[in-house]
Amino acid sequence: MDRWVDPDEADPAQWRGTGPYDDLRRGEETVSVLERASRTPLPYQYEIDIHHDDDVAEQFRSSEYKHARIVYNSGVDANRRIKLLTRGVLWGGDELHQRFQAQYRRPPPPTETVPFGEYTVWTRYQYGTIERTDDGLTFTESEANPDESLQELDWATLFDPVRERLAELELVRNPSFAKYRLKELGEWTAYRTRFQYDPGAFAIGP
Repeated sequence: MDRWVDPDEADPAQWRGTGPYDDLRRGEETVSVLERASRTPLPYQYEIDIHHDDDVAEQFRSSEYKHARIVYNSGVDANRRIKLLTRGVLWGGDELHQRFQAQYRRPPPPTETVPFGEYTVWTRYQYGTIERTDDGLTFTESEANPDESLQELDWATLFDPVRERLAELELVRNPSFAKYRLKELGEWTAYRTRFQYDPGAFAIGP
């Protein structure tokens, strides 16, 4: 079986921070979202595994899917380049189940491209059947070859969970400009509320 990797993947070592950042989260002060973003050291990278089971069809713009299990690997390197790698599976309902991998990128420097504009997106996906077993989830492909694409996608067209991860990375990459753009889009209050009490966002806790 083909390896599920981006053929344009750069050296993974440059996306890893020195982590963990737990020592930075032990203070008793309450830190604003913008301050947390500003104080997050680079390179910044973390991985989180999420099982989405609320409003999955709406969040991922599908009429049938009821579950999504996705690993989000988020990173901003020392040059302030953004990379978000997602991989996972979508299943439930009568629609063909799917496994996928997608990478969202924005190149440096941050001042030459507008945050929340267009992102270079590489995707690879394959349809099949997902079954629950004692060992977790198993995927059986119904098509021999997966589909791949590389395209520029606008912020508004991205899935909501992806936008949330990218919003965090944009705030780390260029805090003031990212906040300004989110306010311009009418989305700053919503994202500030999401991140305000989320200890997993940024390297600095609330």
